[in-house]
Amino acid sequence: CQKPAMGKFSKLGLGIISCLGVSLLALNIFFWYRYVAATQLWGRLEDGSCELKNPKAYSPGWKFGWSFPVTGPSWTDVPCSVQLHASSHDSEMTGEATLHFTYWQGLVWEYLKDSCGKLLPQLHEPFGCCFDGRGTAFVGKVESLPHLPTLLLMKASGLSLLTLGPVLLMCINMGRKASACEIPVEGEVEERYAVLREDVDGI
Repeated sequence: CQKPAMGKFSKLGLGIISCLGVSLLALNIFFWYRYVAATQLWGRLEDGSCELKNPKAYSPGWKFGWSFPVTGPSWTDVPCSVQLHASSHDSEMTGEATLHFTYWQGLVWEYLKDSCGKLLPQLHEPFGCCFDGRGTAFVGKVESLPHLPTLLLMKASGLSLLTLGPVLLMCINMGRKASACEIPVEGEVEERYAVLREDVDGI
């Protein structure tokens, strides 16, 4: 059995492999962090009633498109920074908040109507919403929202399976090869010890 020599790999090659490994690990951490954060947010949401303090004063955020694979649905998350008053049976929130619109998409995505300038005027106050009491609110009740944590869990699991899975299999394979290399070495030592003992007995 021949053990692999680290000298066969150049420093540049080892550096590239190390950077690739660190990048994949960081990407996996980011994907799982998104899932955990979304799960915690969904756990804090409670249904209530919302009212815009100044409908014309808003700041658009960064839109993001989501889609469940194969079956759908697809939607655009449209965040708008507004002055909002939200209340429920147990809590109340007043001040600047990020109000999220869920703009449902079809086979052909609409990129012009899914904006704060188009969606905010369509609200009839007060309107049904859900909020977490920490500056985040969604138009509509919790049960009407697409379950983002489920989608993020699918994405994080798929990424880990495709990236960390092969690395784990490679480590297991290397461990098996190392174990296979140790067996002949032990047998060789025992054989040499037996020969040496015969020589000593012969003397």
